Formats: sequence, structure tokens, C-alpha cells
Amino acid sequence: MVRAVISFDDKELKRIDALARKTKRSRAQVIREVMSQHLKKEDVQPTWKELVSQTAGMWKHKNIDGVEYQRKLRAEWDR
Repeated sequence: MVRAVISFDDKELKRIDALARKTKRSRAQVIREVMSQHLKKEDVQPTWKELVSQTAGMWKHKNIDGVEYQRKLRAEWDR
């Protein structure tokens, strides 16, 4: 877990603290859960760099020439 410094105005902080008391959770836990729900709702997509990083080397165990594989796939388009 990584720490972050976030500023809230007094009104926001009072609402966060009230929700924390009501649900018997810490302020940090409330903020994490609200942010998690918001990010799921917004459906934040990974960046191109993240996708490349996550998928790099996926086929390294296969003995396939990439260009030949691409030609084979494209040949299917003409069928």
C-alpha cells in the first residue's frame, strides 16, 4: 500500500468522519472504499504503457514466428 496526502475542506472532512462513525470504520478505510467504488463506476481503462507492461512476453514460451503467425491470421480474413 502507498501513502498519499489528500486535502479536504472542513465540510467534506466532517461528512467523511460522520460516515466513518456511522459505519464504525476508520477515516482512511472510508476514503479507500469510496475511491474504489468511484474508480469501478468510472471504468478507468489502463494506459497503453500499462497494457504493454502487463502483456509483454506472454507468448515467449511458444515456438512461433510472429510475422508468420500474423500472415496466417490475415489469410483467414479472405476465406
